[in-house]
Amino acid sequence: MKQETDNRLIAAGGEHDIMHHLGGYHRCCLGDPMHLEFAGKNFCEMLGYQETELAELTGEVYTALVHPDDTALFDDFAQRLAENEGCDSVVYRLIRRDGSVIRVVDTMASVVCEDGVIRGYSVVCEVPDDQLESASTVPGERMAILKVYGNAAVDIERMCGVASSLLGVKDSHSSAGGLLDFIAISDRVKVRKAIDKAHVEEYSDMETCALISADGETQVCDLWVECIQLEESVEDSLFCIKIEGDIEHQRNSEDKLSFGRLLFSSFAEDLFEVDRLEGSVTYIARSDNGIINLPLNVRMFMDDTTKYLIDHVGPEDIVAARDFCEKVTSGDPESDDIESAKLKFSVVFRDGSVRPALLTMASISRAKCFIGLSFDHADAGGDPLSTVATQKQINVALFGSFRLVVDGKAVNIRSAKAKELLALLIERRGAFVSTREIIAMLWECEPDETTRARARKVASRLMSELNRNGIGYIVESDRGARRVIAEYIECDYYDYRDGLRGPSGDFLPEYSWAEYVRID
Repeated sequence: MKQETDNRLIAAGGEHDIMHHLGGYHRCCLGDPMHLEFAGKNFCEMLGYQETELAELTGEVYTALVHPDDTALFDDFAQRLAENEGCDSVVYRLIRRDGSVIRVVDTMASVVCEDGVIRGYSVVCEVPDDQLESASTVPGERMAILKVYGNAAVDIERMCGVASSLLGVKDSHSSAGGLLDFIAISDRVKVRKAIDKAHVEEYSDMETCALISADGETQVCDLWVECIQLEESVEDSLFCIKIEGDIEHQRNSEDKLSFGRLLFSSFAEDLFEVDRLEGSVTYIARSDNGIINLPLNVRMFMDDTTKYLIDHVGPEDIVAARDFCEKVTSGDPESDDIESAKLKFSVVFRDGSVRPALLTMASISRAKCFIGLSFDHADAGGDPLSTVATQKQINVALFGSFRLVVDGKAVNIRSAKAKELLALLIERRGAFVSTREIIAMLWECEPDETTRARARKVASRLMSELNRNGIGYIVESDRGARRVIAEYIECDYYDYRDGLRGPSGDFLPEYSWAEYVRID
């Protein structure tokens, strides 16, 4: 019966008329990663590719075509069908050759073939426009897809048409060069780390960076990296990079800049605006005391401003002042949050007098930050940035099954294993959990190469889910171990441990390892 099903589905991939009416057809191997073995003409036309071009661009890795926000959803769908023969459907988004995004329904049947490989046979249909209201909104921005090597320059091997217009080059990999040539210097380390992470964990998290085209146009973009051909070294591996212009992010950055000026003017006597991309500093607000002798509203090199500062601090504060300027210049490429730094120091005036002062820096965006200078407030308490860098209200229930609520709204962790990992980390209440222990709890076995890869993939999915909901800061990692920062979370289990309440139901009844947690 199984072989009859296999033959019937393979025949459907040939000249069967229904494939031409219902949509695109493809056959894939449900391995790790899932990869295409055959893409029908209709499927290629739906996405705007030639059949050979599609394979050359994606390396036959199907998820290279899937919208980054839907990758975890599709992976879970494919994984379910890979575990057992069956048939299922899922709605997700695909990226066309021109960068536009379409929503499709994918109906896939999984079959174990004679060679022992489980394959998926899919009919993919675009969702009509009149049905989009019942689903989430399709992004209006276009996306570019590039196929790159992981070497030092991140050489571009191939790209689709919208990528060439984004970079301002001809539609030819030979004329494109390295991707890092188009990334702002301050963001290159970030892109490099994203590629290294994808080499280890298959996917990177979303990164926001400044992209500069060949004609000098700069725009803020969101970027995702996926490894589509894994080799032993990152330099020899191939990656799919998806880039989306983030106009909304630019608009939000402008709002933050306006708010930042207002915020700093409330406590700082002198105010500076720093542009990290240009390496410039502008003195934008002068106090009445006239202590700083710099021109207003004139852009200066960061190095010149640093020298001016060093010339006016006490000898004991020179090293701290240099470190402060270094943080202002570089920022934190791994952080999506508002960065801040303070420098308490002594100002030495020409007449030899000394006065305590405080410099406060806030990085309102990756490219922009403000520096406020105040006198006679060097020992003041509190953080003037606290009104900006507010945390979300996070409530977790471990009794009566796992529930996560952020700012009053229930959050669904779409990956079952990622959800279980989060429950485990929360139960440990701030203690680091090693990869070995994660494998023992979630898979009930000893670690090997396969389970370690699974653990890394689950951890990556968890961070993607948390970042998607704006709470990625609650989990941190160190040399492979992970923990939740318990101070950010309100949890019924923590209240129970602190003697504030009794248990309200069974403790995580859906997870076997929870049976060993002592509940009196």
